[in-house]
Amino acid sequence: MNCEQVEELLSAYLDNSLALGETAEPATELRQKIALHLQDCIQCSTMLADFRRFDTLLTQMPRVSPDPTLREKIFSSPEYLELPDTYDHLDIDKERTRPYKNVRRDTPGRPQLVALPGGRHASRETSPTFSTQTPTSLQPRAKARRRRGNWGLHIMQAAIAATLLLTLGVGSLISWKLWSQSAHTVVSTTTFTPPAGLSQGGPLSAGIYFVFQRDSTLWSAPVDGSSKAERLTPKSITVAEDWTISPPLPGRSAGDKLAYIDLQQAFVHTLRSDGQSDTVVHQPLLKTGIAPSSMWDTSTGEAILESLAWSNNGSKLAFVADPTGANVTSLYILSTETGNVQSVPLPIKGSVSQPVWSPDGIRIAFAVSNNGVISILDYNTQNHGLLTITNNVNVQRRPNDTLLSLDWSPDADAPAITWSVGSIGHVHSIWLRRVGNSGSVTPQELTQGDYVQAVYSRAGHSGLGSWLLVTSLLGRAANLWSIDLTPGTVPTVLTRGKQVNFAQWSPDGTYVDYIDTISSGVGTLHVVNIATTADMLVAAGVANEPPPAWSVDSQQLVYNTAKQTVIVDVQGSLQYHPLKIRGLASLFSWSVSSPRQLIIALNDEQTGIYLVDTQRNVTLQVDQQAINGPLLWAEIP
Repeated sequence: MNCEQVEELLSAYLDNSLALGETAEPATELRQKIALHLQDCIQCSTMLADFRRFDTLLTQMPRVSPDPTLREKIFSSPEYLELPDTYDHLDIDKERTRPYKNVRRDTPGRPQLVALPGGRHASRETSPTFSTQTPTSLQPRAKARRRRGNWGLHIMQAAIAATLLLTLGVGSLISWKLWSQSAHTVVSTTTFTPPAGLSQGGPLSAGIYFVFQRDSTLWSAPVDGSSKAERLTPKSITVAEDWTISPPLPGRSAGDKLAYIDLQQAFVHTLRSDGQSDTVVHQPLLKTGIAPSSMWDTSTGEAILESLAWSNNGSKLAFVADPTGANVTSLYILSTETGNVQSVPLPIKGSVSQPVWSPDGIRIAFAVSNNGVISILDYNTQNHGLLTITNNVNVQRRPNDTLLSLDWSPDADAPAITWSVGSIGHVHSIWLRRVGNSGSVTPQELTQGDYVQAVYSRAGHSGLGSWLLVTSLLGRAANLWSIDLTPGTVPTVLTRGKQVNFAQWSPDGTYVDYIDTISSGVGTLHVVNIATTADMLVAAGVANEPPPAWSVDSQQLVYNTAKQTVIVDVQGSLQYHPLKIRGLASLFSWSVSSPRQLIIALNDEQTGIYLVDTQRNVTLQVDQQAINGPLLWAEIP
């Protein structure tokens, strides 16, 4: 079905009143087709959410009725009695003149609703209640009144019109107030919406915003610095640090949905990027009666807090919860389109952690731990199939080894799951298993050893996926290697004679930066070209906090020394651009919409958030307070 067909049937779909008269298809089959269309069409699903919101607003509107004395005066007036067919209506039950409670919207193709005195009837002749014959006792008076002329009728019509206009005006005012208070609130059977957190009450304007956390509250500010930061979450909510923003949709620079956990109430919230529809997911994260503060420092609490994961298009949110209080977490998937929460059944016992979505948003991989044995499973949200990737990640039987990281290959046509095994500072093996039609039966080991660090990037090796490995020598960090997601390949040596620390990929996977020989938090910054393995020395005396940060186009790298902040252009020969802003930086974040805009947070005597135009070297202070936690980007369409 196309959007035009679905839009005409959305009202009947919402009312669960699809009938054979709508189309030539049976109602059940038609409803299934509409539901399938809504899963993939953001435009139609948004319209359905609006319809639900309108229904909610209508039910919340107070019923405005004229004063009973006015009603009695109108229907007993001589002018009204002059109108044809009104005499038998004098004894109409007053309730029949009130509007029906359930108001439905109009839908093309449906019969129109017509308001008739006394209710809906087929015709006057077949009316079972009212007679069209004038009582004999009233006929002489009626004839006499008709001779008075039409001036009384005109006055009565004017009075009725004035009353209707007044009623409509009051109703419109009330409706507007309800709309401004409840605008864009999505209602579902499994969620409820608390008071909005925006200090101004209304939605933020369209554009690119940076979102940050301060004092357990989320804030948002426009990237152009045109207005101050606005609070997104209420003061009564304590936001956990592991909040997240959905991935950007095609053609967008950033995502438009947020998800966070309220530490006080132990519930997941979803929130639109414009600050509206702060909706509580009605699936408890903990058992009722358990104090949330007693759980967050446990392994169960940590698994819950670190579990929020958006699918590629933001239509699904995965998280884990322990609603039974047995210290066993289960996997749940929220559909943001319907508001429904699905529990994923497991074929084995254990606690779920580390959910991660495939690039196409269809499959989700996760770990299951039971009595020290960690398995990896793959769940298909389309056919609801479960695939065991490995029964035990610790094949080498090392006593302290566990699952360190879990991710997917970037190829949606030939998906593969890759993971690292070991302990902090000692990565012992890297694994891969392909799934789907070209899947393999058993996992394949890409490499083993004793690595200080292992960092995966889906963009590595020209978008095929690749790992960075930091080797160790005599218990200390040594050189940098890379290995691709191709079984049988050998690692590529990227550096020699170094002590590599804090290695990280550029966004497009073409470069790697690292800090060599760190002492007291300061070392020498290098950049490696992955294609040529050329190792370029950038600068000495570079701080590892905050870590250097790449621009979105992977052409510039910003870093901080004890004296200043510098941007280096890594294309061709290195070109340096010292910034005028002075102070000890605590955070760098490049704009997702412009490679020439940079956010810098300072925590010294010039504490605040600064927007830097790197092309003109101009700085604008957009906030005067420090921030704690990450800074992420969101877009309001």
